[in-house]
Amino acid sequence: MIIKSLNALGLYGNASLNSVDLALMTTDGVDVQQFVKTQTVHYPDDLCMDIRALISKRGWTYEMLSTNADVQAVREKISRFYAEEIKEFVADEKVDCYGIDGLTLFSNPDEKCSYQLEDGRVLARELEQNIVTHFHRADLLSGGQASPLMPAFVNYLGQMVEKPALFIIVDAVSSLIYLGQSGELTAFDCAPGMAMIEDWTFRHANMQTDYNGKLAVTGKPDMQIVESLLRHKILKKEPPKALDILCFADKKEHLEGLSLEDGAATATAFIAEAIYQAAFDFLPKIPANLFIGGAGAQNPTLLRLIKQNFAPRDVMPLSRLNPNLDAIGAQSTAFNTVRRLYGMPLTYPTTTGAFEPLSGGEIYEKI
Repeated sequence: MIIKSLNALGLYGNASLNSVDLALMTTDGVDVQQFVKTQTVHYPDDLCMDIRALISKRGWTYEMLSTNADVQAVREKISRFYAEEIKEFVADEKVDCYGIDGLTLFSNPDEKCSYQLEDGRVLARELEQNIVTHFHRADLLSGGQASPLMPAFVNYLGQMVEKPALFIIVDAVSSLIYLGQSGELTAFDCAPGMAMIEDWTFRHANMQTDYNGKLAVTGKPDMQIVESLLRHKILKKEPPKALDILCFADKKEHLEGLSLEDGAATATAFIAEAIYQAAFDFLPKIPANLFIGGAGAQNPTLLRLIKQNFAPRDVMPLSRLNPNLDAIGAQSTAFNTVRRLYGMPLTYPTTTGAFEPLSGGEIYEKI
């Protein structure tokens, strides 16, 4: 097979509960020749309500999600929304391939299943293009955790930095990706992310998020609650491990009784502490080179707390590497799409626990 550069479109739905990222890049799946453009778009209010209604229900199983009529209606609705936003974003740009990594509502690696709120058939039909999606399934079926899916792209970014280096990605959940001096690549989901803050602000103030961290900066974190949350069994589990937005649903009541501001401050402090705890507990060392990206990097209060925890090391934004790295999830999805088309691995034993490096992603052909 001849490996050539393709203009790849990536949509990433796990940035937060209220928005998605889009990216267009030129890449051969090994290097990036050009970062063309990126964009963040927000879900319409009614679609946000639909998504949060699903998240608020506990006890989902894969079978329930796959057969529930309300879930299927939301899945089609979100797929049509993705398709319309992609059409507008692409406009007259030349695009060779399309990759969509939608919102992960449920993941159970023990049962080798996960559930994303996108329908490849609907997307292929609406866009009239072949679509690569469901990047998680091959890894799950091979015994992996199926997340995180950004290490291949971060490994490319690692060409630009002195190693060892640590990349902190804070999206709906948070992940750590460690690049060792001898080429080691280690990654795992490590903590809740923006989904926890967004759930709090939506339920208590009908706000989609804590904009610019203004609530948290005026509130006082309850560190007793933070310490209690840090004992959650998923945080103590050895990597590799994957989290979804429902992992901490059973802990919501810990924040109840706090003011709006104190609840936001407590959730924010918990995320920052959990990220640092994971790096301290599970990495060979915390390196001097630290980078942060994802939706959480746009929250000044969360960013300040993460920097305080890792001090005196400097936690640098990804823009230090390249000013165009403002949608790493979508850019990683575009990168992974090309790797899938060329049969290159997306996941590795040290990133998901799969038994060997694996490609992944299902191709839905246009009708």
